[in-house]
Amino acid sequence: MVHVVALLHHALGQRSVGSTAGTGVADHERSDHGGRGRRRTGRAPRRVLAAVVGVATLALGTACSPTPKPAPEPTCAMPDPMPALAPGSLTLPAQPRVLVLGDSYTEGYGAEPETKGWAYLVGKPLGWKVTVDGIGGTGYLNPGPHNEGNYLQRLPKLQGRTFDLVVLQGGSNDRDATYPVLQDAVTRTIDTVRAEFPGTKILLLGPATPYGKPDEPRITAQCVLAGHAVAQDLPFVDPLGEAWFVDGDGDRYANPVNGHPSNAGYKRIAARFETDVRVLLGETKPS
Repeated sequence: MVHVVALLHHALGQRSVGSTAGTGVADHERSDHGGRGRRRTGRAPRRVLAAVVGVATLALGTACSPTPKPAPEPTCAMPDPMPALAPGSLTLPAQPRVLVLGDSYTEGYGAEPETKGWAYLVGKPLGWKVTVDGIGGTGYLNPGPHNEGNYLQRLPKLQGRTFDLVVLQGGSNDRDATYPVLQDAVTRTIDTVRAEFPGTKILLLGPATPYGKPDEPRITAQCVLAGHAVAQDLPFVDPLGEAWFVDGDGDRYANPVNGHPSNAGYKRIAARFETDVRVLLGETKPS
């Protein structure tokens, strides 16, 4: 805008000079061109002024035009239909070696002691040899409050181990991640599990809350995991979709000190997980 104003000032100044010295220039022009120079001298400043005014108008129009709004972030759309428990879709050997990789829910945070968490409770009734790798605050992207490592970063530490099944639990701690970023992280984690443990089966376990009202990060994680289950034909156990907890359950199933499941809450998670796994194994029918 400063340049536009300067151009206008310059053009107006030329017009003023042309008017003041018009007599001398006009006499010279008349002697060479038979009097046509006078009209030419009057038109040139007007043409310059018109051009500058045009530029100023364009600049003002550009300056006043609204700034384009950024494109909205893409959002996750729940699969329709949602993945269902397919009886017999999961096959495991007798006494399978199972890795449960997850966050504070896998860790058992809120239970007293933490070994009363759901991941420690399911091994005996299912006949599994379970390795529990749960660290609070972590996720598919979140490395945790002390940089303990997200799921992908912790997998190399298990090199040399053999598992028949890897259960990937959680995702709600990735609350700052956009849908595309979380989707990519889940894809890379699944791909790495397959690379690190060839031939292992993978089961996705979505987030849960003992209060029954999921927040946005839990819903986003549920959506992303459901999408991967459909796209890659993976079994998906969905605590939110199956309403393992409903509104008001916090009084019965939450630890009031830290908001995580209590012993009763983890016992419920373990029981519901066991029920769903038995359907996947073909031992029972969906209820």
